[in-house]
Amino acid sequence: MRVVPEAVQDSQFNIPAAKFTIAHRLLREDGFGHVVHAESMANRHFKVFFVQNGRNNARLGIVSSKKILPRAVDRNRVKRLIRETFRQHSIKSRKLDVVVMVRPAYAQDASMQNNNLAMLLDGVENRCAGL
Repeated sequence: MRVVPEAVQDSQFNIPAAKFTIAHRLLREDGFGHVVHAESMANRHFKVFFVQNGRNNARLGIVSSKKILPRAVDRNRVKRLIRETFRQHSIKSRKLDVVVMVRPAYAQDASMQNNNLAMLLDGVENRCAGL
């Protein structure tokens, strides 16, 4: 079996790269504070804060507290799910800083799906379409 390098595969099939690189991360020292005090949208499971940035792409920050999800396994799992939803969403091409906060209802509803977060990101993208 012959393995084709990733760069060649992408150029052959015109598949956009859906990666979550360091450029897509909003770190605490970059300023969660100004994003958390900006505009927001929420549903039962998540609250999404967003503000424009001066960069070429969106950056994601995640807040999942020990008070809401006491076990580290659960916190890490929800962070992986949030990153994967962000990675596959078209909001990555916007010039936004986004912080996703896990709400208490998430811990109580084990059957939660990522559709809730994807719909919130769609709402953020629609609200920022004119910007």
